[in-house]
Amino acid sequence: MRWSKFNRLSAYARADSHLVQQTSYGALVTLSGVCLAILLFFSEVGRYRSASRVTTMGVDVSRGEHLRITVNITLPALPCAAISLDAVDISGSHGDDNSLSVAHNGELHKIRINADGSRKGLGEYIAPKQQWGPFTLRRPQEENAAMNAALDKHEGCNIHGWLEVQRVAGNFHLSVHADHYFAMRSTQEELGRLLKEQMASHDAQRALQVPTDATTINMSHIIHKMAFGPRYPGQINPLDEYRRISDVDTGTFKYFIKVVPTYYQGWTGKMLHSNQYSLTEYYSPVHKGEVQLPAIYFLYDLSPIMVTVKDARGGLAHLLVRICAVVGGVFAITGMCDRWLHWLMTSVNSQHDKFSYAAS
Repeated sequence: MRWSKFNRLSAYARADSHLVQQTSYGALVTLSGVCLAILLFFSEVGRYRSASRVTTMGVDVSRGEHLRITVNITLPALPCAAISLDAVDISGSHGDDNSLSVAHNGELHKIRINADGSRKGLGEYIAPKQQWGPFTLRRPQEENAAMNAALDKHEGCNIHGWLEVQRVAGNFHLSVHADHYFAMRSTQEELGRLLKEQMASHDAQRALQVPTDATTINMSHIIHKMAFGPRYPGQINPLDEYRRISDVDTGTFKYFIKVVPTYYQGWTGKMLHSNQYSLTEYYSPVHKGEVQLPAIYFLYDLSPIMVTVKDARGGLAHLLVRICAVVGGVFAITGMCDRWLHWLMTSVNSQHDKFSYAAS
């Protein structure tokens, strides 16, 4: 008796078992509610385990001195002996794939590739040390012979690695230098033909023409990877697995890249400094008779806007609140549906009893 007044505070009054009516439609509603509650429970747990991403923008106030560039490019129609990689920045610093004086640090590799795409021999190509001046066209004959043999075998080249450059606008490009171009057998044959024509003309005042047919240099390429900094989850690099293959014409490819500094923060709270980039492409065909050698240019510039990407998860308390809301809401709805079905079935049964009584 002393607890009778306190028991009146209970919001969950219980009826005696002989006063409780259990129905088949009530059992159906209950099973449906349990299945729905289980489904929503696992949905909330899965949502809790997956992080939500928030992206914000602001002015870049970082003072980093260097930019790391990761490259992996295949040129299936040019051998490694004929390809040079040069890097230049806005300050005037310049370097090639042998010295890379523009790079604070770096590591690049040239891999020889057969015509079928397989790796040739040991693969690694080591460029010989230069023993000629920058303005002379003379090269050691064994190097010329090796390059022409590779051209005849339709060798390709894969260039991969990384380099760190100053955080200023600049470019790096793949091209065939003039000394490589004039050492090619096709160019030598054209130069010999022009020399014979001059000698046959008996005109000492006539200047020797320079061969300008660069259409034999096929700059088709496959960019397997191009990144400006470490990769973070969900990052998209537009140049990854990008292909430009052509057997009809050749020309100069220019990729204008806008590098956007990005800070990524995972759900663990660890910060990672990387870069995203946007891309604009321009292609200039090279025709026979033009004094221009085909090349592939990557011209980059840095954006003053910094992007912050955060992946976050809700707390455990937030998960418990949502689970309680889902389970409670499901059973509230099923209880309401049960009451509606009970009212409907009671009405139908009472009308049926009236008709049966009237018929009798």
